[in-house]
Amino acid sequence: MKSFANLVALPLILTALFFLYLAWAFDSDYAIWMTPFVVSAAVVYVFSPQINWWWFSKHPPELDEGQRRLLERFHGFYRRLTETDKKRFRERTAMFMLGTDWDPLAFPEDDMPADVQLGIAAQAVMIAFKKEEFLFHKFEKVIVYPFPFPTPEYPFNHASELYEADGCLLFSAEQVMLAYLQPAKWYNIAVHEYARAFAITYPDEAYPALDGPEVWDHLEKVSGIPRDRVEAVIGLTDVPVLAVAIHHFFAFPERFQELMPAEYAQLKQIFA
Repeated sequence: MKSFANLVALPLILTALFFLYLAWAFDSDYAIWMTPFVVSAAVVYVFSPQINWWWFSKHPPELDEGQRRLLERFHGFYRRLTETDKKRFRERTAMFMLGTDWDPLAFPEDDMPADVQLGIAAQAVMIAFKKEEFLFHKFEKVIVYPFPFPTPEYPFNHASELYEADGCLLFSAEQVMLAYLQPAKWYNIAVHEYARAFAITYPDEAYPALDGPEVWDHLEKVSGIPRDRVEAVIGLTDVPVLAVAIHHFFAFPERFQELMPAEYAQLKQIFA
């Protein structure tokens, strides 16, 4: 995705270099004319995220062909959309990738693969698709490791974490992509954590109660995934049942509607 800020900065930099050449080749007094262009280029650099966001808000970007194929092949929610909403989904996913503060750790050269970004961003966009504001401003920072990782909060390997104090989400790329490419077999940690982020961002929505000891049995019948398997994939215990229910609402909509119709109707009012 090209940077509009770079296009703005380029003529400023070239003009500054032009005056540098004049100062070197003809008269040193030309050097003073470099100053406004160097300062302007520096301002553009500092505010490049905001400049890019403003531009792409007016001119929404598109995903590349490979990313579009990944959505079409593996993302069930995307496939069920109308053509108009598919375009909106792709544009929002591209914007989400642009507007998120990505921090890849322990990757070669700290370079996170684009398909991992897509695998996370597409789930966040799905969760907030009904909302006009599709970014999670309380959780703009996303830290991604190649594999499960320990943190100060949980000093043992786990695959995902929401750390509200710092407003960040943490993911293992391995588990993200396993669930993205095999959605019927793996619990999707990106959906799980963004479901939690959604509940924190929108606490006043009419969420289903999901209380009682039988709720986990019902969710297992919907998905075929028992609670201990969900906890094993994430690597943490005491996972929030609402996040699991939201995951199953998107991943297994037909079974969810059949087996938990009241809860399905409540979640549909929020997400569909």
